[in-house]
Amino acid sequence: MRIGLEDIEVVETEARTRNAVALLVDTSFSMAMEGRWAPMKQTALALHHLISTQFRDDELTLIGFGLYAQTMTIDELTALPPIQEQGTNLQHALLLADQFFARHVNHEPTLLIVTDGEPTSILTEWGEAHFNWPTDRITLARTVDALDQVTKRGARTTFFRLADHPGLIALLDALAKRSGARVVAPDLGELGGAVVGEYLRR
Repeated sequence: MRIGLEDIEVVETEARTRNAVALLVDTSFSMAMEGRWAPMKQTALALHHLISTQFRDDELTLIGFGLYAQTMTIDELTALPPIQEQGTNLQHALLLADQFFARHVNHEPTLLIVTDGEPTSILTEWGEAHFNWPTDRITLARTVDALDQVTKRGARTTFFRLADHPGLIALLDALAKRSGARVVAPDLGELGGAVVGEYLRR
């Protein structure tokens, strides 16, 4: 039997999974007050650079959350000054992440959340922020609902906890147990490596 070049077909068998990565970063004023502002920005820069240069098939969105949440470009995030306002609106950030995942249904959803505080703000039905401290039952329930929604999409979630107060520890542990997430508590100097390492591990 003779085999020529026209008889050979090359098929790529290595599976390359494309990822939709949502990095949610706490932009509440406590992040600046406690010296976490610069490490947060450096972390976003590191992940953005890695994905844009080495994993270009992946999609990344950056979402900052204070009293409200907003999707930002890397330039907008790195130029963002600390804003002295109260509120940690994780619920709104999760809603934006869910919209991002909905636009990339053929990608594996990865959710990375960097925060130093419990959720104290939500987005109401009429588009206003509702703030309450300490966290009230409505804020907690709406935040859990938003987390459940991204979990139903199959999002693999990791919380990066930047503070050690008992309320935050208990809350993030409970959210992680509910959603099958991980909680990582890195030192500030290791935050960027922890986030990038978790992305690569996923």
